[in-house]
Amino acid sequence: MYAGRADQVQAARTFAEALFAGMPCVDVVALAVGELAANAVRHTRSGEGGVGWFGLEVVCDNPVYIAVTDMGGHGIPTVLPEGYGGTYGESGRGLRMLYELALMFGVHGNSTLGHTVWVDLDLNRKLEALQAPAQLAS
Repeated sequence: MYAGRADQVQAARTFAEALFAGMPCVDVVALAVGELAANAVRHTRSGEGGVGWFGLEVVCDNPVYIAVTDMGGHGIPTVLPEGYGGTYGESGRGLRMLYELALMFGVHGNSTLGHTVWVDLDLNRKLEALQAPAQLAS
């Protein structure tokens, strides 16, 4: 469990990078952990008032399982339609990008008690083997 602060997003990402060091998927895992944790801190009660938290679950297998649990509030995590916000939109594309990278993607829970957003990732998938980031985010 991590405190619901922006610096803890980096701490969670660093933890995941250490777990997957030397594996082909390390950058994809780091991206997923960073995006899901940042969303929990930015868009839920997890990041409010300095007293919140988010949980991280990581399973090193094939597929890799990454899940972040938040404290709920402020709606439901949603994968936005392709092209949302245009090429230069500053938000709203992170879950879409993870959805495109994932073998499976899901959300469970509710706004009152919290959501868990999870992805299954290919253990052998490298980030640089994918399309350019601008194409992923559109």
